[in-house]
Amino acid sequence: MKKTLKEYRLYQHLSQQQLAEQSGVSLRTIQRIESGASAGSPYIIRQLSAALNIDSLNLIPVNAAPEPESNTEKLPESGSITEYVYNRRVKYINFSALTACCFPFLNLVIPVALYFLFRKSLTDSRNKTAVKKILSLQILWSVAALIMLIAIPLIDYYLLKVGEVLEIPLFVWSYLLLVIVLMLITLKTASDINRKQDLLTFVPDIL
Repeated sequence: MKKTLKEYRLYQHLSQQQLAEQSGVSLRTIQRIESGASAGSPYIIRQLSAALNIDSLNLIPVNAAPEPESNTEKLPESGSITEYVYNRRVKYINFSALTACCFPFLNLVIPVALYFLFRKSLTDSRNKTAVKKILSLQILWSVAALIMLIAIPLIDYYLLKVGEVLEIPLFVWSYLLLVIVLMLITLKTASDINRKQDLLTFVPDIL
């Protein structure tokens, strides 16, 4: 006898919210499937079965065909809103970038470490894309910060001579400005995660 989605979910000790986060399928859609109000589109079935690590055929009800492919659960055009639910580990990786406030370049080290720690649970392609965007941002920011830390003292020494009158070196102020920019981008990314939007669309893919 085939098991239902709920039985598979409970067998793996997952709540509906946890399954939503791991699969990228909205909580409402999972509730409708478990209640029998929906059979789920082929895309949704694939996402759920991947998250549960089972064959997608196991989630297709007997004598019931899945719903036609729906655009609501597909990857949307850049910047559009969808019912996609990001894995909470994407949030952890995003917020770990704020460690740059504590020590230079921790914003690159900590997110990379968390990615390798969490990557097995980032089963959905959109979660992986989101994390790669976050890591790409940290790489680009770190390179910019490194160039600035080298270039600003040289420019100041040979051209500006501002450091002679400042108690705090000019490169420190420049680094603090970069940290503030990173904080604002991180908070904006967190907001986009909660609003289920595409992340960091302005950041080039370097991974």
